[in-house]
Amino acid sequence: MKKIWIGIVNIIVMILVVVFVIIYTNLEHDKIYKSQIETFEATAIRMNNMTENYLKSEQDIVDNWANHINSKELDINEALEFTAISKKSAYASVHIIYKDSLMGLSTSPSIKDSTDYNVSYKEISLFDNLDWISDNLDSINVSRAYTNPINASQSMALCRGIKLKKESDIKDAYLLRVIPVSIIIDKWLLTQEGADKIELSLIDKSGNYIIKDTAYKNTNFFEFYKSYNNANSKDLDNLKETIINKDSGTIEMYNSVGKLCIIAHTPVKTVGGWVLLSYIESDNLKVTNDNWVLVGVISAGLLILFVIDLIYLRHFYMKLKYLSRQAELANKSKTDFLSTMSHDIRTPMNAIVGLTVLTEKNIDNKELVKGYNKKIALASNHLLTLINDILDISKVESGKIYLNPASFSIRELLENLLNITEPMIKNKNIEFKCESQISYEYLYADKLRLNQIFINILSNAIKYTNDNGKVTLDLIEEDNNEYVKLIYIVSDTGIGMSKEFMEKMYEPFIRETDSRINTIEGTGLGLAITKKMVDLMEGNIECESEVGKGTTFKITLNIKKDLEHDNKKVNNLSNDYSDIANMNILIAEDNDINYEIISEMLKMYNINTVRAIDGLECLNIIKESKENEYDLIFMDIQMPKMNGLDVTKNIRLLDNWAKNIPIIAMTADAFSENINECLSVGMNGHIAKPIDLNIVLKEIRKIKELRK
Repeated sequence: MKKIWIGIVNIIVMILVVVFVIIYTNLEHDKIYKSQIETFEATAIRMNNMTENYLKSEQDIVDNWANHINSKELDINEALEFTAISKKSAYASVHIIYKDSLMGLSTSPSIKDSTDYNVSYKEISLFDNLDWISDNLDSINVSRAYTNPINASQSMALCRGIKLKKESDIKDAYLLRVIPVSIIIDKWLLTQEGADKIELSLIDKSGNYIIKDTAYKNTNFFEFYKSYNNANSKDLDNLKETIINKDSGTIEMYNSVGKLCIIAHTPVKTVGGWVLLSYIESDNLKVTNDNWVLVGVISAGLLILFVIDLIYLRHFYMKLKYLSRQAELANKSKTDFLSTMSHDIRTPMNAIVGLTVLTEKNIDNKELVKGYNKKIALASNHLLTLINDILDISKVESGKIYLNPASFSIRELLENLLNITEPMIKNKNIEFKCESQISYEYLYADKLRLNQIFINILSNAIKYTNDNGKVTLDLIEEDNNEYVKLIYIVSDTGIGMSKEFMEKMYEPFIRETDSRINTIEGTGLGLAITKKMVDLMEGNIECESEVGKGTTFKITLNIKKDLEHDNKKVNNLSNDYSDIANMNILIAEDNDINYEIISEMLKMYNINTVRAIDGLECLNIIKESKENEYDLIFMDIQMPKMNGLDVTKNIRLLDNWAKNIPIIAMTADAFSENINECLSVGMNGHIAKPIDLNIVLKEIRKIKELRK
């Protein structure tokens, strides 16, 4: 089966699965949503039935009281005494008021005076309109919510007219069974499904609220609807007709924050003109539903894709397996090496950044700035060496790091180590003590790897030591014929390590799982790098640690002495560069800053420079130059119009003196294949950016000596 058909089949199956999922999901969503609305409406009807039954039972109590009072010709005190005995519920109170004066007595005392049972409805508009009161014994006479004059709570009253004996006369009065609105709301809450999401309200035929929940805005429901929905007068008339005069149903509307809501409306038939409104945001009705049919179809579709892909992949399995293994090995080699080097870059960068800030703040203090610059140079050199190793692609590809021994000063290495770590020590106010017993200053070993070992151990000690802690460093040399036994000991009062972690602490990317170090930056490569370097140098590393008390690392290495160092003759020209003065160098460099740096450096040694701003200009300058006008060309590689490699090729094809002019690549292309490419087109050398002035002078002097 060809690749194109495999792709087409996969795409068709995936499209069909997606289309089915979309259609099926939408249908299921609509079905579930409609079902939820129906359930919501049914809940509203149940609450309405509960409300009607409750009001009917309360009205029956009032009617029984009224019949008894009227049949016995009781006065107001006797009537109250009777209702107080038989009222049964603790939450309800009874008010009896005369129709003419709207004043009377209550079974509950005033909240202001516990001895005062007088009650007045003069200031309450409850009896301004008597439409809610009927003499029909089948009616329910229930008021809208009002402020109870006895206790100031929001209440509703069930009423019936009675006749009371007053002195020698018979007076008309109202018997009120007063119930707090909260009692009715509590009964609603007990009936609701998902009570925390539903809000209820009672309105009259004009839309005015009888009982109002928090979600309902304005003073009138229809005004609420009009305020937050695009509705004209005709729409409002239709809405009123639907809610007030029709049976139960639902409508959609937007609330005060723009969310779509569902309103279930059902008439309270026992009370003319009242409607119970149940309110819920539509999002609360859109529930998640596990659908096994949907899961099955998707699974089947993916299985089909998997089988098709498996058949296709099987055909190329052996080849892909081999390529995958090779890619994995190469990638692992690169990743391991780059990861270890990235850990080491951070330490000198910390010194460079910190000392640069200090230099800016103390720019007028020449001696202090001079010292800072020296430290920056040391850290920069170390950083540059690390970067050069990272860019050495041959090491990355092989996954091997080789030792490159050379003569170096152990004192200088120690000084560099202290300069790099000094900002870290000061930042944490650590008490630092360094003791060195150096008998032989000049040794012969790989300075970079030794420096890596020293920095990793010391920086870890500082990093995992709390502020105001203590770190000590001891560097000891013991004579061993042609070698010295170099002993490097670092102790700290830091957080320490557990025995379990110490068993695997030299594995890459391993860090102890501990809340004490979760906020400390690190990759878990430091100790792995150190162990690898120590093993490479055939040394030994030991560790003692205790949680909460600190750690001590001891590293022992046999380092060869540089016995010939004191006998080496110093070139008389090492500090005298008069031999290269007045040389003329053509610099092909398109970057202004780069040209300024190299030209100003060379000017310090009285070397003349001419700039070519791009490759084509460089070639033209050489073609038009006089014989031996230039001693050397520093050639950038990546330039506009013509790159450095093509320029060099063209120069080597000339038939005049210039075809043999020395050309040195000065470029940021520092991989080993870049160097080989430069040499293959006829260049005489390669200097990587950022440039080291000593290397530049060394190359110039070498060219000078060869041309004598």
